[in-house]
Amino acid sequence: METRERRPFRKPTLRMLVRSAFLAYFVYLCTRLWAFALWALGRSSVHVARPEAVAGIIPVGAYTSLFAWLKTGTFDAVVPAGVVIVLAALLLSVTLKRGFCGWICPVGSVFEAAAGLGRFFRRRASGAPRWLGRNLPVPASADRALRGFRYALAAAALLLVALVPPAAALEFQKLPYYAAADVKILSYFVSPPLWWAALGVALLGASSAFGNVWCRYLCPLGGLYGALGSASACTVVRDPGPCMDCKACAKACHAGVRVDRATSVRAAECDGCMDCVLACPKRGALTPRVLGRLSMPWWLWPLAVVGAWFAVYAAALATGHWNSPMPEAYFAAAIRTLGL
Repeated sequence: METRERRPFRKPTLRMLVRSAFLAYFVYLCTRLWAFALWALGRSSVHVARPEAVAGIIPVGAYTSLFAWLKTGTFDAVVPAGVVIVLAALLLSVTLKRGFCGWICPVGSVFEAAAGLGRFFRRRASGAPRWLGRNLPVPASADRALRGFRYALAAAALLLVALVPPAAALEFQKLPYYAAADVKILSYFVSPPLWWAALGVALLGASSAFGNVWCRYLCPLGGLYGALGSASACTVVRDPGPCMDCKACAKACHAGVRVDRATSVRAAECDGCMDCVLACPKRGALTPRVLGRLSMPWWLWPLAVVGAWFAVYAAALATGHWNSPMPEAYFAAAIRTLGL
């Protein structure tokens, strides 16, 4: 019992550190993008170079450009970093489950933090009512229906961007909106309209009560990455021999996967967080494996996720597929055209 109490405490600490680092860097990039926008609009005399990595804030445009590239061979010439980011996320999905969702995604980190806050109050708040702040269970039928909605949304979104004619997709890249969409979306967070703020508060509140509702029920990208992750080359494998059937793995899973009933954890909701492996009190009962055979230590999983992410970035940088070939004046003009 003592082992079970110690190991789950260390496990989320590493994941929290990795996710917090990516979230902090994303926030830093957003501040730089906003500073660039203020300079472009003449509201600030301080010039800040426009960051490329914030292109991931507009995944719809990035996926439209991805399909245009696959159809025509023409890589995005405005915000190529967006296509590189989605390619990296897709790569992680088919190799390391939903590695992007589990270890990198800044949006998921915010909603997971809200869910963790709910669990914190349940565990730590002295004298608080048991119902206050805890992650309440969602009825199985509602859970299946809501997860089905996410996959339907993912399929519809993917089909929509895949069917965009190549010529139209390439023309879309030339519009001022495409060059300034990241700034426009960021403006909703800097000065949110009432409906946007209310939606954000509602989603954060629901995540605190029921767990990470955005990633589990609403994010179409999570649905796509989850579907691909079901065929991931790396999975967690359960050996029924040493397994004690204590269900510690299932209790530790933030995604609600019944790890204790699986032999190879292929569930689409699994994001490779390693919570189940570190919660398991019996050595050898749960093991991360490549193609179901080659075992690896649990810490190699996040190392592989982060390493693959930066390897894709380095390759894109070296081949000229990361930095936009468009001058900053082009983006500044697009921002002035679109306004804030």
